[in-house]
Amino acid sequence: MYQIRDTDAGLSLSLARDPHPRNPRIADDNLFQIVTWTEGLGDSHDWPSRSKFEATITPDMALILPLLKTRTSKGAVLVRSWSDEDTIAGYAFATHERLRLAFGADALSDGKRDETMEQAEYRCLGELQAYDDFVQGEVFRLEIVDGRGRSLEKRRDLYGEEYARHVAQTVFDQHLNSVSVRD
Repeated sequence: MYQIRDTDAGLSLSLARDPHPRNPRIADDNLFQIVTWTEGLGDSHDWPSRSKFEATITPDMALILPLLKTRTSKGAVLVRSWSDEDTIAGYAFATHERLRLAFGADALSDGKRDETMEQAEYRCLGELQAYDDFVQGEVFRLEIVDGRGRSLEKRRDLYGEEYARHVAQTVFDQHLNSVSVRD
């Protein structure tokens, strides 16, 4: 647990692991679908095998990014594969229609295609990171209370410890500034 106290302002913040985090693959509006054949990883799907997936979802209809399964001390996570020699554990894919909806009607025109694909890949990496943080149990919640013990703000589902600490410090500073302005 991470705590900040400012006795002069009468504010305290606590940041702790969220005991009941939401799965970002279910709760968020993800651009990419994550397909693996490893139980417990990825989104639910109906493709019984990699070959059935590859026959159904093709590069002319979707941006397809290969994924690796990597072991950590807390279990397996999925990461983007950058080599043709990697053993692929699954795919993250977004149909061209989803890309057009997310990035604009002309997202795949000749002038915008490369930029769109780069933005989409960056977004996929963010979705994978949030999912990995969830799988690893690295999801946090924060609460700010005043000197009387009243809750001023609560936030949940902060994925990744570094991000959670950053958000916690920013939110605490905002409350601290609002107390200073009122004085």
